[in-house]
Amino acid sequence: MRLRHLLLLSQLPFWALLLASFLTLQSSLDRRVQTLAQSTQIRTQLEQVNALLTHVVDMETGVRGYVIAGQPTFLEPYYRGETGYAVTLGELKSRGLDGTGGAHLARITALISQWQTEVAQPEIRLRSQAPGQAESLVRSGRGKRLLDQVRGEMDRLAQTLGTQLQVVNAAAERQLALLRRELALAAALLLLLSVGTVLGAARLLTHPLEALGRGTRRVTDQEATPVEERGPREYRDLARAFNHMTRGVQDARQASADAAAQLAARNAWLSELARLSDALQAARSVDEASQLLTRALPHLLPGTSGQLLQHNASRNLLVPAAQWGEAAPLPSPDTCWALRRGELQGDPTQRPFMPGCAGQPQPYLCAPLFSHGETLGLLRVQPGPSTPPDAVTDVARQVALALAGLRLQDRLLQQSIRDPLTGLFNRRHLETQLAAGVAAAHTLGTPLHLITLDIDHFKRLNDTFGHDAGDAALVRVSAALRELAPPGSTPARPGGEEFTLLLPQGDAPEAAALAEQVRAAVAGLTLTHDGISLGQVTVSLGVATLPAGGTGAGLTAAADQALYQSKRTGRNRVTLAGELQAVSPGR
Repeated sequence: MRLRHLLLLSQLPFWALLLASFLTLQSSLDRRVQTLAQSTQIRTQLEQVNALLTHVVDMETGVRGYVIAGQPTFLEPYYRGETGYAVTLGELKSRGLDGTGGAHLARITALISQWQTEVAQPEIRLRSQAPGQAESLVRSGRGKRLLDQVRGEMDRLAQTLGTQLQVVNAAAERQLALLRRELALAAALLLLLSVGTVLGAARLLTHPLEALGRGTRRVTDQEATPVEERGPREYRDLARAFNHMTRGVQDARQASADAAAQLAARNAWLSELARLSDALQAARSVDEASQLLTRALPHLLPGTSGQLLQHNASRNLLVPAAQWGEAAPLPSPDTCWALRRGELQGDPTQRPFMPGCAGQPQPYLCAPLFSHGETLGLLRVQPGPSTPPDAVTDVARQVALALAGLRLQDRLLQQSIRDPLTGLFNRRHLETQLAAGVAAAHTLGTPLHLITLDIDHFKRLNDTFGHDAGDAALVRVSAALRELAPPGSTPARPGGEEFTLLLPQGDAPEAAALAEQVRAAVAGLTLTHDGISLGQVTVSLGVATLPAGGTGAGLTAAADQALYQSKRTGRNRVTLAGELQAVSPGR
């Protein structure tokens, strides 16, 4: 006999007892459910009797209030109670009160109908026609006697229903006790039969299963010892499958350990990449980011060499921003397939037929840097023996985000501090630099000079040649000022035809000499617009030096006074503040 046939035969008594227990318990449960349903119905009838009494009280209250006050609003409880009484009475009748309960309900219905016909309705009618007769009817006590009889019948009906409820609940308790005894007996019989069946089957299964258990423990202890394949045919098949599984578990355990090590290394690498991303977010310029990347990329991509190249769109060039390892010739944007296709190139395992950067002797992984459709640059990596292409892609993505943010930050900064027409610094940046220069002069004792200049007769030039010609003159004058401005100075256009040059170095004579150079350079300009000569354009200048303990506002006011002095004394000249001595144009 096969093992499964033997096991099935051993279970037949258990199944027969289980079926008998089920049928017995099902019958007991059905009786229990019916008793509970009857109990619920009696409880509902009790609630409806109480509701019926409440409606009668509402009707009595409404009539009594109307007779006393004579106001129709007092009849609202009567009509509301009358409606509720009819609904509740209908529900009670639909639930089938029989025997004593039905007799009580019939008497209640008759008494209430009699009270409405003989007392309530006549009182309502007489109160509006003959109030005295209505009061006499009330004092007669007829209505009170009828309603007292109604209350008595309702109390007797409630007592009858309560007695029935007690009887039903007692029956339910007896059924529950019987059900518990049946459950206990069935459980005990099933337990005994189950124990006997298990003990009998265990005699057949113990030895082979113990062998499998020992084999399982050996697998848990990472020992790959196979178990003996003996016993019934099912056990031999099971032992053979177990041995096969053991070999698979060992292979899976080794693969899991390798994957866990790779995952740990990947997580550590991603943590390093996240720290680099945080550092790049804190950088204030592309140069700072390039320095960070020069130090970080050899650590993130060990065993590699490469370059981070920025894309110069105006000249269509790739400009080095960071480099590590061996130097390599710069590619051209036109020959770089990574920039052409907008994806990683140079991975022979994925696209062996795609070339890398043309003209490069060494194989490179080239990852383009894009953000919102703008080409930012290229990350070129000469991979090591174990450099995954995904790592290059992840680094390129973080670098692209950082470069995009820094470029946007730089553009916004330049827009906020530059005059859009001339490209010089605007009033906001000038005031910031002036405050910083004053603070440095007070703290470190460094000199600070301010040159202000204004185009002479600028309104006449605008009125004669138009505002476009005036803008052209402003651009040429600003270019001359920018060319002569020394490193570290701040050439600015505060507004209109006024220009300013803040000098945080040198002495007063050097500042005056520089102002004279600016004046001469502007006077020597030959200005035309749309082929029309604009004539000679000159500027008047004022030079002021920050005194000890002076303020930025005072320095600006002194330079403006010197400028106005130049205007008053003939224009096209330089005036030093304080002395208000005009320096004649060198002609």
